Amino acid sequence: MKTITCCDHELDCPEFTNTCPYCGADYNWAGQRLAPRSQWGEETGESLAEIMCINGKTADELLGED
Repeated sequence: MKTITCCDHELDCPEFTNTCPYCGADYNWAGQRLAPRSQWGEETGESLAEIMCINGKTADELLGED
């Protein structure tokens, strides 16, 4: 698992998308900073399920629809 520093704190990156709780920046599993979410979409090849997978939970689980 990759660990990076963001906002002077360590941030583990075990998931497809990892978000800094201090500034909201998103990083991938390799610790690379991602483009702002407003730029995410079909042109990146990511499905909504991949984008919304936070801490191993699906979009439906996060929305309470499972």
